[in-house]
Order: sequence, then structure tokens, then C-alpha cells
Amino acid sequence: MGRLDSVLKVIESFMAVLAGLLLIYVTLSMCASIALRTLGLQTPLWSVQFNEYSLLWIAMLGGGWLLRREKHVSLDTVTRRLKGSGLKRLRVIHAFLGLLICGILAYYSGAVTWDNFRRGVLDVRAVDVPKYLILSVIFFGFSVMALEFLRMLVVAVNSLREEP
Repeated sequence: MGRLDSVLKVIESFMAVLAGLLLIYVTLSMCASIALRTLGLQTPLWSVQFNEYSLLWIAMLGGGWLLRREKHVSLDTVTRRLKGSGLKRLRVIHAFLGLLICGILAYYSGAVTWDNFRRGVLDVRAVDVPKYLILSVIFFGFSVMALEFLRMLVVAVNSLREEP
């Protein structure tokens, strides 16, 4: 698992850097739009469209990275009260359910992305963009999150087995 873990960590880090760059783009783009409107000038038609795409991409690219660092949104009211084997069992259940849900979402988003690619569907707005390019990040994001939950499941099961 060591080498696979390292590869997954590199992929997650790369995706997080891309998410950060997109966040910078969105910030600068919005500031530029505000400045242009203040000056009474027209903002580019495509800026809102690509900001919307970027927000989706930021969320999906950063998901695996956040999950590895346990910085994702979580409910800790139960986990704070558990100790020892109860907490270890809950971590196994959590990782399994996360793997299952992300796996299902990756599968279906991959199927929808492939269908949009095969049919040549376009997102017709200010700039016509092939829809599969927009949706592909959902497949990649949930696939990486599923792999991260698989890693967490292996760690949690191993931790449970080490129990006396």
C-alpha cells in the first residue's frame, strides 16, 4: 500500500494545486468584473460562465486532498464520546460508507460524462463548451475520494486487527 499511497498523495496534491489556481482565477476575475462595472465598462460575457465552472472544479479537485487531511465537513458529536474499539469500529464503518457512496457517484458521473462525450452535447452559453469537459471533473474527483476512502478503510481495518 506504501507506493500506491504515495501516488495517491501526489495526485491529490496536484489536484489541490489546480484547485488553488482556479480559486486565484475566480478571485481575480471577480475583482476585474467589479472594477470594470465601476468604471462603467462591459464585463466579458464568458467571465460568469467560467467562474461557475471553476467553482465546480475547485470543489471536486480539492475533495480528496481535504479528505486525506481530515479537514472535510464532519459530525464529531459521536466520535468525541467514543474511545478505543468503538471509535475504531466507527472509523471502519465511516470509511466503508464513504467508499461505497463515492464509488457509486464516480460510476454514475463517469457514465453521464461518457454519454455526453459520445453524443457531443454542448453547454450553449456565451462560449459553447463540450459538456463532458465540465462534467469530467466530477468523475475524477469522486474516483480520487473513493480511493482515499479505500486507503482509510485499510488503515482502519488494520488498526482494528491490532487490537488485543
